[in-house]
Amino acid sequence: MQRTSVIQPATTVDKLIQEEDNANETAIWIVFRKMLFFTVMMTLAPITSFFITKDYIFGGIFNVTDSSSYMYSAAVAVIVVHIILIAFLYVAFRDDGSSKKTKVDLIKESTGKKD
Repeated sequence: MQRTSVIQPATTVDKLIQEEDNANETAIWIVFRKMLFFTVMMTLAPITSFFITKDYIFGGIFNVTDSSSYMYSAAVAVIVVHIILIAFLYVAFRDDGSSKKTKVDLIKESTGKKD
């Protein structure tokens, strides 16, 4: 009769820890890409919207005076900033971290323990 050991080999735990570290690195890069995207948008979108609305919309189509054109274009740029901030907050709060398992949960799951 052959004896079987109840103790799991240490490589299983090391493998789980390595998998979690890889998942954490992937999550960090996802967050970095989101922050980079919204940083670029916060920089370029208001400036672009200001000059496009000033030159083509208010100055070209509506023939508004220069001083009024600056004011209206600044208001459009502020609105664009607020839209980007709201989009960032939506994306940040939509990201659900509750579905991720911790090291302890993975080890418990691998060993079959419930508590």
